[in-house]
Amino acid sequence: MFVSMSFRLVVNVESLNGVETVGNLSRHRTAPIVIPLSKTSGGSYTVKYVPAISGEALGHAYQEALVEVAKKMGLPVGLYSSRGEFIKFSEDEYLKEEGISPPKDHSDARRFEVDVILKDIVADVGGFLYTGKYPVKRTSRFQVGYMIPALETAAEASALEAQFHVRFLASRPQRGGEAMLGQIPYNVEVGSALYTFTFTLDLGGIAEPSTKYGNPHPRENDLKNQAKSRRQAAIGALTLMTSSWLFGAKRSRFLPNAELRSAVASISTIPFVVSQGNYGTYIADTAKRAENLLSVLKSFGRSEEISILAVDREGLEIPQNVSKASSVEEMIRRISETLRQKNLV
Repeated sequence: MFVSMSFRLVVNVESLNGVETVGNLSRHRTAPIVIPLSKTSGGSYTVKYVPAISGEALGHAYQEALVEVAKKMGLPVGLYSSRGEFIKFSEDEYLKEEGISPPKDHSDARRFEVDVILKDIVADVGGFLYTGKYPVKRTSRFQVGYMIPALETAAEASALEAQFHVRFLASRPQRGGEAMLGQIPYNVEVGSALYTFTFTLDLGGIAEPSTKYGNPHPRENDLKNQAKSRRQAAIGALTLMTSSWLFGAKRSRFLPNAELRSAVASISTIPFVVSQGNYGTYIADTAKRAENLLSVLKSFGRSEEISILAVDREGLEIPQNVSKASSVEEMIRRISETLRQKNLV
């Protein structure tokens, strides 16, 4: 089964993803995006630099949530992953600390991959890349991209502004031209926008070796026996991250004012990615695409399933074949119920 979700949320006064400090200015990450102009302008495009939160920031947050959920479920978490350091078995030195033997040759790659994912659920769900003499790669079972302003509002309703602050010592006031340690002005760049991002999760690939060659591992059955609980942990981590938007930096004093406006999710027997939340039609577009895709596959004699759920607080068009939910939590709970009915979690 394959899960895909897209969100639209208003986030005000956030500093979730800084990139550098220039003097006393902490800069927010920006990214160039291409925005279609109105038809009256000839249907051309323009480039605008907008506040953005990187996919790496979102991916790190999801993996941290996965660690928290997995520990409570008694699932294996590696030494470095348990610290929130997701280097994931990349070099021989780390393998020694984790108690994993490197692959002896190319035919030993499958054994090595299974050893790693038995050791660490984060490497299972989030993938890893071993860069030793015989490299082994496992592609991440989840995908997430940059969180950017929705294209329909990016030109008018996204902004960056530096906020002025002063660290001040009242007990040691400045005298004349003497600069006293600690009395320092600083500026933090904050962003506000109607953001959107998309997340996908390939549940069928969890607890399943991706290396299709080499010698099988004698403990592959142990891995299969953990498959249900590992999928459950992956869904639980997604719930934890999106329920309170637990991602990004500078949350201690710049906790963003964030509010979900709408979301769409799909659960399918084939890889299907929902339409991204750039426009208010994205839920209806997702439903139409799913219907057309199933029709094409049916004409080839394939019987597949795509179920769609949505949360709407914007007054968007919700087609009849889309199930409505009141919150992200309810939406994911209903996805979990579908998986449970299919005996997958």
